[in-house]
Amino acid sequence: MRVLRAGGRYLKGREQRLWVALGLVVGVAAFGIILAASGDGASRWAGGAAALGVLPLGASIARRLASVRKGRLGERLVAELLRRLPDDYWLINDITLGRTRGNIDHVLIGPCGVVVIETKRLAGRIRCWGDEWSVNGYRRKSISRQVNSGACAVRYFLIERYYDLAPRWVESIVVFTHPLCRLEVNWPRTTVVRYSELLQVVLELAKKHRMAPATAARLAESLVASQPEAGVARDARDRP
Repeated sequence: MRVLRAGGRYLKGREQRLWVALGLVVGVAAFGIILAASGDGASRWAGGAAALGVLPLGASIARRLASVRKGRLGERLVAELLRRLPDDYWLINDITLGRTRGNIDHVLIGPCGVVVIETKRLAGRIRCWGDEWSVNGYRRKSISRQVNSGACAVRYFLIERYYDLAPRWVESIVVFTHPLCRLEVNWPRTTVVRYSELLQVVLELAKKHRMAPATAARLAESLVASQPEAGVARDARDRP
């Protein structure tokens, strides 16, 4: 497996910004508590109001931070798992393209063709019905539309640059990495798998596509070069 990093570090950047925001909230709360404890009547009221006022914001930021950290863990697990593939596969992690909002977790290119992989680390009962999704009975934004949007963006990007080489279809996969997830999948608009099933699905796709190594290399390097902080990190042949 050859690993290229596009340099976007989307979730890492979000986590850093959330830590800064949380630090500011804690600072305001601490200042309010100090003012409430040591000031005069008006200052005590203002300090107490400030400390209490930022608590809901701090709780919201903490929840978002926990979600981002879970997302980063899921992406690391999938990236490490895919390292077990042979050297004719290329993995590009964490990229952004103009046609998508947010980032694309992984793009895998090789004998399997071009595959966009969306990683989710969610626990509980996860239900997919076509493009409709729910987690523990609560509807949530469609994960299949998200990954398919990323697949379309990658497809259009590659066709614009390598019309004769680019595949006419980009596969999409949603992989769930939490050990306590329970999947109920009906007529999905993408491939939905558990973490333990991902490698086998990729190998099955390789039987259908069989992309040439030279083509895979050109497409992978083109995707990396498109990124604002583009830079090939390394050719990772050492697999755990």
